[in-house]
Amino acid sequence: MISKSSIKKYLARELDSFTWLKKEPLEALNQALAELRPVPDFKGARLWNHQKACFLLLVTLKRFMLHIDMGGGKTLLTLLLIRYLKQCGLKPRAIVFVPYITSVETWIEEVAKHVPDLQIVPLLGTTKENLERCRDQNVVGDLYVIAYQSAVAMVSNKTHSSKVRSTWNFKASDIRTTFEQFNVLVMDEIHKCKSASSLTYRMCRAISSQVGWALGLTGTPFGKEPEDLWPQYYLVDRGAALGPTKEFFMAVFYKRSTGYWGNMEFTFRKKLMPELTRMIKHSSIVYGINEFADMPPRKRIPIRIPLPADVEGYVKKAIKDLNAGRKAGSWQIVESNYLQLRQLSSGFMTLKGADSAKLQVKFDEAPKMDKLQELIEAMPHGCKMVCFHHFIYTNKLISERLKEMKVGHARIWSGQKDPIGELRRFKADPKCTVLVINSKSGSSSLNLQGANYIVFFEQPDSPIDRQQAERRVWRPGQHKRVFIYDLLMRGTYDKKIMKSNESAKKLLDELFGRSN
Repeated sequence: MISKSSIKKYLARELDSFTWLKKEPLEALNQALAELRPVPDFKGARLWNHQKACFLLLVTLKRFMLHIDMGGGKTLLTLLLIRYLKQCGLKPRAIVFVPYITSVETWIEEVAKHVPDLQIVPLLGTTKENLERCRDQNVVGDLYVIAYQSAVAMVSNKTHSSKVRSTWNFKASDIRTTFEQFNVLVMDEIHKCKSASSLTYRMCRAISSQVGWALGLTGTPFGKEPEDLWPQYYLVDRGAALGPTKEFFMAVFYKRSTGYWGNMEFTFRKKLMPELTRMIKHSSIVYGINEFADMPPRKRIPIRIPLPADVEGYVKKAIKDLNAGRKAGSWQIVESNYLQLRQLSSGFMTLKGADSAKLQVKFDEAPKMDKLQELIEAMPHGCKMVCFHHFIYTNKLISERLKEMKVGHARIWSGQKDPIGELRRFKADPKCTVLVINSKSGSSSLNLQGANYIVFFEQPDSPIDRQQAERRVWRPGQHKRVFIYDLLMRGTYDKKIMKSNESAKKLLDELFGRSN
């Protein structure tokens, strides 16, 4: 039990805040840069005011979090820092973790565009190949870029299958040995480390303990629960802002109670929101998109679609069973029927075959798909669309319809053998007008401002994925008006999920004190 006096002392701490930098005029920022030794050589790169302020913070503080909206130059700032460390003769070697394999392509593009003098080593091979390349003394790179999941595979105990591998096989000493040659840790979309019990978090924590520079990059650090902040901040500042343990953080900011079914429930103490806002300013700075860019307008258009007659009966039964599961306290029944409701909304359902194998069965009527086709056909010449979905099977169904329409499109999904090739084709080929991509993998670290139409065929189940998916398209560099369509099937949970994601964004904006 944590004493009240300890909590009181924790809340009374004097902490730094760097928001004053936002008010500094351009002349003062330029003067501060000129006083650095050596003076940074940006090689002609024209930085926005907020980027100059952030660069000064990174150089001075070494371990810091950048909460900058998508398109604000988090990747560029990281690359400029690495180059400056080289300029100082410090021989930086950075390990950069990104959310997905496709995100590696973004870093390759940014290096080629802004800092071609840096040597990037993309780790896109098998686990064995990545490990060998990391340890190869003949490969000299300034930054090595790898997806979190691929890195976890490198340091997991390979004597067990992935199905039975447990956290006790995941040793901090093994992680430190694997990454001992790195002195800079960069965690892109650091919210992927929000679970303190995950292997991803444990890996980054072990590396963070031995590097001199640790950077966290994200514009959306949590979805619905501020408790997700603690692991991310600890990876950067080792507890300086939010405390030494998550248990302590929870004791301060959450009220504990016994739930309806006897489970332990935690409720955020909203009255302490100002205190939490003050604390995160100690190790981070926040910039909303309206603080650094004049953006073209965006228009959100929800489209309510009538429920087909052949689906209505299945929907009513799923809702009835879901409510019954709620009353009985069976979350397995609730989850199963919730999943079925989402699938029915998209025109298919999953059944078990005779051999217990799962089978997807699609309905003859597909009003969502018809509406998507209508939107694509009405899209002006020269425009492109990103279509976000949730289920793997939906990707296949959308692709089949686009083939029938003879519409050039790219697909990125978990079974895609060459996701980077598909991404490049969508960007470069004017005849490839639609990108069909999962909202989870497509919401992170991708620059898709070549498109200006977004369709959410299915609602993301994470507020973070929803917010970031929009910002893949509506970001600096976008010069066209952006249209965002939500296809919502009446009678299902589509609208409820969308509203839930919207309310979570309001909480995030309140914490950061921003409106955009």
